Amino acid sequence: MFTRGYMAGKAGGATARPLLISMRLLFAAILLITFASAQATHSCVVLQYHHFSSTTPPITSITPDQFDAQLNYLQNHHFNIVALRDVVRALQQHSELPDKCVSFSIDDAYISVYTTAYPKLIKRGWPFTVFVNTQAVDQGSRSLMNWNQMREMARHGASFENHSYAHSHMIRRKDNESEHDWLEREKHDIQTAQKRITEETGTAPRLFAYPYGEFNPTLNRLIEKMGFVGFGQQSGPVWPDANLAALPRFPMEGNYARLPGFIVKVNTLPLAVIRAAPKDPLVKIADWRPTLTLRLVPDSYSRKTLHCYLDGSDQLDIVWSRSQQDTLSITPRFDLKPGRHRTNCTLPSGHKGHFRWYSHNWYVRQADGRWYAEY
Repeated sequence: MFTRGYMAGKAGGATARPLLISMRLLFAAILLITFASAQATHSCVVLQYHHFSSTTPPITSITPDQFDAQLNYLQNHHFNIVALRDVVRALQQHSELPDKCVSFSIDDAYISVYTTAYPKLIKRGWPFTVFVNTQAVDQGSRSLMNWNQMREMARHGASFENHSYAHSHMIRRKDNESEHDWLEREKHDIQTAQKRITEETGTAPRLFAYPYGEFNPTLNRLIEKMGFVGFGQQSGPVWPDANLAALPRFPMEGNYARLPGFIVKVNTLPLAVIRAAPKDPLVKIADWRPTLTLRLVPDSYSRKTLHCYLDGSDQLDIVWSRSQQDTLSITPRFDLKPGRHRTNCTLPSGHKGHFRWYSHNWYVRQADGRWYAEY
């Protein structure tokens, strides 16, 4: 379309220029209408939990009282709780999801899921999904549920999906390990978990959550080839144009579990991002100030009200491209330390206190290439 318009403009001069402009405006309008439709009926907020306890590490925990407050808010404000598999099916088929859609996901199968979260959710008749890393379950870890408890929960609306066997940092290759050997190791790890969950629950997982939320494009392609839809730990709503090999979820732990922040997040819509670069969250060694480049749907945003943050800081250089329309680059004014980081961009959605949201993770290694500490 654009190539023909450009060629006609060169050959026909000013008479062809209005046609080119009209075609561009039409294309922008189609993108905007498509996005508006998607955010209204095809998006959903997926929540991610680990522990439900006042005694486990706050960085991966929500207290029972906090969880009660969240559930009460969802019920009192008439949110629609949708099973995660149903959300994924709707995204794949571009079929309609209910307004105010929320889905529960829980990583690692800790015992507090059974003792605390399960009774509260089943009392309301709400479905939820647990991503299980099977090695620790098979080893009989007391901090985790056992297979009998999971089978009981499955009979009452819970579903169990793949979270790997060993729960390792999947993006980390061993010393002198080839890419082929690394991928074969990770493939075997996922297949082992798949076999155990299927044997114990009678249902084969179709969803996969990356341990620690760490992934790269190569792992994305692997799980797609294995037939999974993947989930990370970057925040934001899911929608059909998101990466189905690494869908976002809102973590609900520590400070992020407080009710005011929860209310903001369950009311979010997707930010209209057409393209994001880099695709790989792993930062090049010694690049302490990585740049995120986003292209947005034309006319879906206001430069004045679009705000971005990195680990909560707004000390960023945001530059709009002159050559590529609707494209901005976001670079921190400070050095990132080794570890995991996150850039969030938000835009008011038109309703007070409601936002559109996009998130990108960064994984930063030590200056000598060593990985950040395990946790």
